[in-house]
Amino acid sequence: MDTMNNIHPIYNIKILMTKRELMKDPALANESWDRFLPKFKKKNVQTKKPKKTVVKKKYTPFPPPQQPSKIDLQIESGEYFLKEHERKQKKHEEKEQVSNEKIAQKK
Repeated sequence: MDTMNNIHPIYNIKILMTKRELMKDPALANESWDRFLPKFKKKNVQTKKPKKTVVKKKYTPFPPPQQPSKIDLQIESGEYFLKEHERKQKKHEEKEQVSNEKIAQKK
């Protein structure tokens, strides 16, 4: 019945073999044999996880359109042509505006 509890029969065979050897020794006949019998620990064996199937995308011979670069976006907005101190001032004003909006939301 140990096989139903997921215990391999070889463990019972090993225990029986050690008991047979202990029966031959008359000095150990009246003692407990627990210290001589093997103690098998149950191992938690991980089961294999099913592999994830990768869904292949439909093949297109043409690549996707190229995303505009940071410089292209700056040229479109006109920010590229501003001087350095003007850019910093504009960023600072935008940050102040965002922070003022947050303060207004908290109230």
